[in-house]
Amino acid sequence: MGSRNWRAMRDMRRYRHHYPDLIERDGNGDMPNLSFYRNEIRFLPNGCFIEDILQNWREDYDVLEENHSYIQWLFPLREPGVNWHAKPLTLREVEAFKSSKEVRDRLVQAYELMLGFYGIQLEDRSTGQLRRAHNYQTRFQNLNSHSHNNLRITRILKSLGELGLERYQAPLARFFLEETLVRRELPAVRQSALDYFVFSVRCPRQRRQLLRFAWQHFRPRRKFVWGPHDKLRRLRPDPPAGEGEGEGGAGDPDPLPGAAASGQSSAPGGPRDQGGEAGGRGEGAPEPPSPKESKKRKLDANRREQAPGEPGAQSASEVERIALNLEGCALSQGGLSQETQELGSQPPGTKVAEEVRKRRKVDQVPRSGDSVGAGGEAEPPAPTQPCALPGCPEARENENGVEEAGDRAELEQGAPGSLATTEASVDKEAEVPP
Repeated sequence: MGSRNWRAMRDMRRYRHHYPDLIERDGNGDMPNLSFYRNEIRFLPNGCFIEDILQNWREDYDVLEENHSYIQWLFPLREPGVNWHAKPLTLREVEAFKSSKEVRDRLVQAYELMLGFYGIQLEDRSTGQLRRAHNYQTRFQNLNSHSHNNLRITRILKSLGELGLERYQAPLARFFLEETLVRRELPAVRQSALDYFVFSVRCPRQRRQLLRFAWQHFRPRRKFVWGPHDKLRRLRPDPPAGEGEGEGGAGDPDPLPGAAASGQSSAPGGPRDQGGEAGGRGEGAPEPPSPKESKKRKLDANRREQAPGEPGAQSASEVERIALNLEGCALSQGGLSQETQELGSQPPGTKVAEEVRKRRKVDQVPRSGDSVGAGGEAEPPAPTQPCALPGCPEARENENGVEEAGDRAELEQGAPGSLATTEASVDKEAEVPP
């Protein structure tokens, strides 16, 4: 134990992939395996009809043990066997087996015949559930002492998968795993159960579950070589019988509308009442607009609701231009040069921080200085034209940005943000001709 049989691995992989390299023979339309199951011919050599086997050999264990010719006829495969009289199974015969109820019934009876020979009883034909027979102890002894029966069991498992009885594969492999790894009853079958029986199951999900069961009960577990331990550890076991398989199964209550996808129960009309994705959007609902589009629509709605004679809200750029004109009228040439020298001596980071702080204070100037009309409504701001006073050369546009620096320096000297400074600036603005 603890070593992998690579020959068995290649053989079972070839079987599970339906023999990709197999070239099927041309039998001129003959189907001997189907004819045998239709009770038309005897098996060769020195054989009998299948009805004789099913009726007379059921408890004749000596004949079943000593005769080696019948097993390849009862459970045919697409690959050749030791008995060269038995012909390999063809794809045409496979389809005929699956479509004939009479043939399928005889195949199930042949399966029950061999199970009784091994001390096993088929408990449920629909699911393939198995249990020990009443004489299992004597039959297990024969199974331990005759290892060629392991090859027969492998052939039975393969043939069940070929002829449409895949549902019987996993229960039979599971039965031998329980007997060998859990109950320690069949030590001579243990290696074949891990190398062949498990890997004959064509259903990947059932095969993984069998491997996980074998890994859990194998001792010592560190020597288990039939699957990666990390993946087997993460694999979830199958739910017990009677519970629903997955979401929406028989054992799960009916989910509320919209709760199946979101995992929450919601009242009708709630944000998730329509189900599906977060936010309650259905499959055919339009996607929500972006934040920019939402803001734009709100601004348009506010403008439409505004009265015709009511002045609109001033934008930040208009307020800034008004503040710059007011500051330019209050500046002097000396203060401009002095502030320019001071700003040149400051580090770049300090200059940027001061400009941000002063800009916030400047933005507050028009709000505190707005005049109120007779009707209680705010009057429109003064026109934003550049200052044309003769003593204000700083108010002209300067491409080097010196004007902006000087304006803010004057505001700092006059305690920017104070009420007195604001009122003085508003009075100066009122004196400016239009």
